[in-house]
Amino acid sequence: MSEWRRGVLHHEHELLGASFEASESTGLLGVASYATEPADPLASTPGALLADLTGSAYQLVSGADAEALVSGACAGRPLNVGEVSFGAVLAGDGGVLSVPLALRTGDEEFVLVDATERGEALVGWLSFLHGLEGSPFSSADVRDASDLLVPLVVAGPASDGVLGDYLSEGASLPAEGEVAQVRLDAIGALVAGVPLPGLAPAYLVLVPPAAARIIWRSLLSFTEVEPVGSRGLRRALSSALPWAPALEGDGAARVSRDELARWGLVRPQNDYVGARGLSS
Repeated sequence: MSEWRRGVLHHEHELLGASFEASESTGLLGVASYATEPADPLASTPGALLADLTGSAYQLVSGADAEALVSGACAGRPLNVGEVSFGAVLAGDGGVLSVPLALRTGDEEFVLVDATERGEALVGWLSFLHGLEGSPFSSADVRDASDLLVPLVVAGPASDGVLGDYLSEGASLPAEGEVAQVRLDAIGALVAGVPLPGLAPAYLVLVPPAAARIIWRSLLSFTEVEPVGSRGLRRALSSALPWAPALEGDGAARVSRDELARWGLVRPQNDYVGARGLSS
C-alpha cells in the first residue's frame, strides 16, 4: 500500500520515540515498540502496561445478521449483550486461524479483537465468509472499527487502581468477562474486563477519537504505567494466554477439540465453521 493511514495517537507515539509497523489488513500504522520499552514487559512492569491497539485486528460486526456471522465464524460460547469471551475461529478443515476476544455490545453489534500475529487471518476470514456468494450473512456489516473508538489496553496489577482513579463515587469497573459503558472522569468509554490470568486485571478501553489524546496523556502521568508496542504486548500475551504456544508458527494450527474445550474456546455444539473438521 502506497499510503498507510495514521491513527489518532500517531503523534503521541512519535513523541515517545516509537517505531511503527504497517498492517496489510487494516491499512494502518501501529506502534511496533518504543525507544525505552523493556525487553520483557511482564517481568519488568509490576504496575500496568498501556498499549494502543491501532493497527491490530479490530472488527465491528453489526446488523441483522451480525449474531449469525459471529456465531458461525467463532466457536466460542454464545454471548449475551454485555458479555466478553475468547473463542476460536476455525478454517473449514478445523485448523485454528485466530482466537479473538469477542465483545457483544448490542443486540446486533459485536466487536472482535486479536492483537496477536494471527489478527490478519481473522480479518481475512471474516471478509471471506461475509463475501461468499449467496452468503447467509449478507445483512451483516463488517468493518475496521479504528475510526469509531480508539482501542487501548490497560493490564497488570496496578490497572484497577489506575482506572479506578477516574471513576466517580459508587461507580465500578466491569468484572472480568463483562463489557459496559463507563465514565472515566468526563469521558464516556466502553470498557471490557478481559480474562487474562497472567496479566490480571486487564481491560480493553474503547474511547472516542476526540478524547483519545486526553486519556492517553493522563494514563501516562501515572508512574506505574509503562507504554508498550505491539511486539512487547504480543510477548506478554504469549505468556498470559494458555493456548498461545499451540498457535505458534504460520498457517492454521492443528489443536485438538479437547484442548480447545479445556481452554473454553469451543462450545459443545457443532454449529460453527470448522466443527466437522475439528471432530475428525
